[in-house]
Amino acid sequence: MGASCATRGSNFYARSLLVPGLADPDVYKENDDLFFLTGTGDARTLPIYETHDLSSFRFKRGYDPSAADPTYDYCMIWAPDLGKNNGVYFLYFSAQRVPNGSACPASGQDVTTFVASAPDLNLDFGAPQPINPNTTYPRTTIGSACTPQGCNRNIRIDSATFNDTSGRWLFYVWFDRGNNISSFNTAAPATVYNHTGPALYTLPAQDETINEAPELLKRNGLYYLLFSTGWYNSQYAMKYIMADSLPALTRARAVRSLSQPMRNDSGALIQTHGHNVVVDRRGEFFNIFHQGAFQPAGTFTSRSTYKQRIAFKPDGSMHSLNQVHLRWTRLAGYNYSLDLMLRDGTVIGPCIYAGIIGSANKTVFDGVCSSASSRMVNKGDIAAFRIFYSNSSTWGPFVEKAYDGVSDDVFLELPGGTTPFVDLSWSEEETGAQYSIDVQRRDTGAWIGPCIGVNSVNRSLSWTYSGRCDTPGINVAISNISNFRICSAMGGDWAHARCGATAYDGKSMHVPIVIP
Repeated sequence: MGASCATRGSNFYARSLLVPGLADPDVYKENDDLFFLTGTGDARTLPIYETHDLSSFRFKRGYDPSAADPTYDYCMIWAPDLGKNNGVYFLYFSAQRVPNGSACPASGQDVTTFVASAPDLNLDFGAPQPINPNTTYPRTTIGSACTPQGCNRNIRIDSATFNDTSGRWLFYVWFDRGNNISSFNTAAPATVYNHTGPALYTLPAQDETINEAPELLKRNGLYYLLFSTGWYNSQYAMKYIMADSLPALTRARAVRSLSQPMRNDSGALIQTHGHNVVVDRRGEFFNIFHQGAFQPAGTFTSRSTYKQRIAFKPDGSMHSLNQVHLRWTRLAGYNYSLDLMLRDGTVIGPCIYAGIIGSANKTVFDGVCSSASSRMVNKGDIAAFRIFYSNSSTWGPFVEKAYDGVSDDVFLELPGGTTPFVDLSWSEEETGAQYSIDVQRRDTGAWIGPCIGVNSVNRSLSWTYSGRCDTPGINVAISNISNFRICSAMGGDWAHARCGATAYDGKSMHVPIVIP
């Protein structure tokens, strides 16, 4: 990271390869200058790497549970979690277990989770042990059947431990109609908290009945549950939920996208991202995840572990891994085309040509230049965006906007252009809160509230304003608005609503608002 993170080089938000061939990464931080990385390798052993800077990694040792256990053999060894509690180091992992010399995988079994311990930083882990054996608590389950207490007591895969002020928590995935995520406080394991998954909630189609790979983060009083969705060779992506407590991290809250699968101009898959861990170093946060490669397009070839710095928005949400929402002012009768300028001086043009964008005044760059042979471009490698505009077959004029390498939203103002809409977004309040939108007129200073009432907005966290206040049935021109205000209430108690306002310049096309 260098001596000072205040000086940001051109590669500040660049994505970097950490370990080729490693999937399902997990990182344990001993201190700001000592980290250990593990993950899925050959499914028989678990590799452990050491690093002092989160950039260069050296192999420390491998863990072979079959060699460490005189009684059993293990296979299908996946998705480890490495951590520390009360001075002891623990390694959780998913596997099948059979008697020594028996066939593995074994019929009648499913994967489950075991844990091994080590006394010091040599990380010489001993024989694996089952979790909560011979109890009614969530536990290691060798067989494929659900426990009598319910499927959510089967600790199957993707364990994630989290040390919180409320205790030490274990998050895990269990199977029922797909993959589901639950957790318990290890000090009170009789209470299971169900967070997400097809057995608990109606999932969107792109989740493909899979919610897995939980990862926990706490920052500025907010908790985050990050997880992966979809099949590895289909809609695989990272999402997250934010709340003010661990039990509140459920799909009753907003589910936010952290990444999108990347496809070529024919729709074939070329890259995916998932099963991540978030690591902090000297106040900076890094997303470490595995990246799937599909080359030729649609054909899975490998997974490797990468790192990309995280940036947070004022409401605590994270900028996405590979999406940028671009908006620009309208010129009547014009069509538009998008070019990229990279930090190495390369220009990709068109990245998205006018035949796709047409006369629209926004587009989403998702990491693929569909009009440039489906070239993949990481956000951190982009120095500027260019919008070309033309009302004929001749293309020449353009507007360029410098880019910081991480932001999700970019606004470009075309000469003489008008603002056709404003995309509003705001912070999430209590679980189940409803929202409404007020505007302040620039000409009179009067507030119109609600401009868009709760019956329209309800629990949404975004709205596109195009110049009309639907609730009173009046038009208020975008250029005549000086402030947008979002109010939030629980159970229809608008007498005690909480509101947050943001000044508006009359031109911008995206306004984020934080409700205090």
